[in-house]
Amino acid sequence: MPEESCRICGNQILETKEFHSVRGYYCKQDNQLKKTCKQFHYICFGSTNQLINEMIFTLCMDTGLSDPDEIDLQAFDHLGIPVHGPQHHFLISMALTVAYLNSIHHNYKKEEYLKEKRERSERIPGGFCWTYDTCGAAIIVGMFISVIIRAQWFSEKEWQLSNMAITRTLKSIAKVRRPRCCKRVTFISSRNAQNFLEKLLQGKLSVHVYIVCHPHDLNKECFQNRCMFHF
Repeated sequence: MPEESCRICGNQILETKEFHSVRGYYCKQDNQLKKTCKQFHYICFGSTNQLINEMIFTLCMDTGLSDPDEIDLQAFDHLGIPVHGPQHHFLISMALTVAYLNSIHHNYKKEEYLKEKRERSERIPGGFCWTYDTCGAAIIVGMFISVIIRAQWFSEKEWQLSNMAITRTLKSIAKVRRPRCCKRVTFISSRNAQNFLEKLLQGKLSVHVYIVCHPHDLNKECFQNRCMFHF
C-alpha cells in the first residue's frame, strides 16, 4: 500500500497517539487531528472538494476530447482525486457534458452547460450513496440526459427519459454486487450514459479508449481481477 503523502509539501503523512490542533491550510479553521505531515499541513474536506472540482472544471473547459472515458482517466491520473468522494459525481457530470458538446461541435456552449451542471451536481453531498442507499453517480447520468435535452419543470417525455437513464445505470451498478469503488461506478455510469444516448436519443460519443483502472492499488476494498476494469 503506497504511503499517504501531504498534498501541500509532499512529505509523508504521520499518525500520532494524541490529537493536536491543526489549522486548515486554506480554510484557516482549527481542527483536532492525529494525522498530518511533519509540517502540520492539513486541507479540510470542503477545501479539498472545492479545489479538485475547480481542477476538473478547468480540465473540461480546456479539453477537445469527445470520449468521456478518456477524460475520466486523465482526471484520475493527474488531479489527485481521492479514492472515495463526491468529486466522482462532479467528474462524471463534467466529462459527459463536455464530451457530448465536443462531439456535436457545440464548443461555444461549454461554459453555459458546465456551469449549470456544476450547480446541479455539487448539490449531491459526500456520503450520499450510503446515506440514501442509492448511487449518486447514477443520478448524475439522469442529470446529464436532462441537461442535454433541455428538460423543464413540467417536461413529460424528458422527465421520463432522465429517470429511465438513472434506472438503467443503477441496474448496471447493482449487478456488480460490490460497494466502495467510486472509480468503478464512474466508468459504469459513463458507459451507461453513452449507450442510452446512442440507443434512445440517436446521439453518439467518440468512444475509443480501453479502460484500465490505474489507481486500483489505492483502494483497500478493491476486489482486484474480479473487476472488469482491473488489468
